[in-house]
Amino acid sequence: MASCTYSVPNMNTSGDNLYGPHICYQPFIDYAWNVYGFSGNKNYWDDGFGWHDPCNSTKPLARAFNACWLLTYSANDYTNDSWSSPILNWGRRYVRNNIDDLRAKCGDGSAIAASFSGFFVNDRVELYLGFFYSKDVPGRAETLLHESRHQGGKSHNANFPSGSVFGSGSGADSSWGYNGAWMYGALYLWWFFAAGARTTSAMRQRARQRGNLVIDNAFASHPGYSI
Repeated sequence: MASCTYSVPNMNTSGDNLYGPHICYQPFIDYAWNVYGFSGNKNYWDDGFGWHDPCNSTKPLARAFNACWLLTYSANDYTNDSWSSPILNWGRRYVRNNIDDLRAKCGDGSAIAASFSGFFVNDRVELYLGFFYSKDVPGRAETLLHESRHQGGKSHNANFPSGSVFGSGSGADSSWGYNGAWMYGALYLWWFFAAGARTTSAMRQRARQRGNLVIDNAFASHPGYSI
């Protein structure tokens, strides 16, 4: 982490002051470490990334744990993660099932996160500084779902629409019905806005804003609705 340069944004706005106290509980730390892909990757979360200070929400590990807590407990009936329930319930299950190697790195500033998979590749998800310090807690949960969808075998299949805030060229999904990574993330944010529990109206509104940004900019064919 000594080679990374970053600044910590307002933690009330990002939601880290809201979620941070919840993660500072050893049973949850053990649970998150073991089921969300951290286990076996101490070297990627040490040396300033927070392994020795997992309750400190200025550091990457705690900020990732905050997103894991949101994924775990934001459904009102969070003990139900059946596939027949809304994504607010089973989103955590999908992330757990598809990301088993989660690493923190500085990155070069060109991406928030990246998914690697395939023949002769160590299947993994890497999280970069933008994930920790440019996204709020609901947005980090969205990214974990986005990358888990890639790990589940769904790549992007279209170019971004003209004027997209995400740039031009490849990286978009063709449509909402493609059921790609952008759709999974936006759908989670939609449900979090509509029915998220153990949160605040401010966090739900931020999820709505981010969800609409994705809907308006990440599909070659606009879904035709907004949150």
